[in-house]
Amino acid sequence: MSKPKVLLYEPIHEEGMKVLQQYAQPYLASGCDEETIVREVAPAQGIIIRAVGSVTARIMDAAPQLRVIGRHGVGVDNVDIDAATERGIWVVNTPEAVTEPVAEHVIGMMVAIVKDFLRCDRAVRCGNWAYRETVAGFNLRGKTLGVVGMGRIGYRTAEIAHRGLGMNILYYDIQPNARAEKELLARRCTLEEVLQQSDIVTLHTPYLPSTHHLIDGERLRLMKKSAYLINAARGKVIDERALVRALQEGWIAGAALDVFEQEPPDPDNPLLKLDNVLLTPHVASSTIEALIGMALVAEDIVRVLRGEEPRNPVNRPRKPRQQ
Repeated sequence: MSKPKVLLYEPIHEEGMKVLQQYAQPYLASGCDEETIVREVAPAQGIIIRAVGSVTARIMDAAPQLRVIGRHGVGVDNVDIDAATERGIWVVNTPEAVTEPVAEHVIGMMVAIVKDFLRCDRAVRCGNWAYRETVAGFNLRGKTLGVVGMGRIGYRTAEIAHRGLGMNILYYDIQPNARAEKELLARRCTLEEVLQQSDIVTLHTPYLPSTHHLIDGERLRLMKKSAYLINAARGKVIDERALVRALQEGWIAGAALDVFEQEPPDPDNPLLKLDNVLLTPHVASSTIEALIGMALVAEDIVRVLRGEEPRNPVNRPRKPRQQ
């Protein structure tokens, strides 16, 4: 009996491949655009998608044997969850794999922008030692970190900031987080209060219709002129045009972004020309440990293909497709 086929949008770590190859026959798509996937997905009983591309209803309909879609990571905004559920297809992800690396990345970005590392580095390389006379950051101890979205990553970021750096924590979330309030003395506020009172705001919300441009021009104007904004969640949570204006006109002191509305950003994107923004190429989760953990979404792919329930389901189809 032949092994079930699993289509990979992009390569994954060899640890995940080992798991797949024991039970399935993985094959790599020749491209991540919808037309290519539609042409190549027909024999697949499973799909693994990373950050590039999407799994649309059209793609699902082109794969009549498809039983499970695995997201290499956490965010599933590039998978049509409702369409999958309607068609009896499981969607799974790796919610624990990226918590530590993303939180660490955010803390690193926070320190870097407050201490002006990027411009200091450039000044030294250019022989501008006198730049040191213009640097005036601030101590993080005693300052307020505003966390927008107190899930796993938001909590871990707040924990490092509070316990390691002595920061006060405010947070906004549609659900209260009793653990954060008890252990980190975090205070739940409205989004507007978080923006108004925080010295640094970090975004950790999923991308949903309700969070599209959650941080727009009106809300950016609520922030302190001395405050910084960090986004390692999803690019479309911020209205980039409004952010560019805020950075150009001094509504806020600066920003640090690991994600963008368009990825990769257009070469003409004004953000690339501003010196009060720190940019990284969607790499917050790119550590060896995280890449292995995300690749092990393969374990849930195999479970579903064996007729078992997954450990990390994103949805719950009423009538899962059978082989």
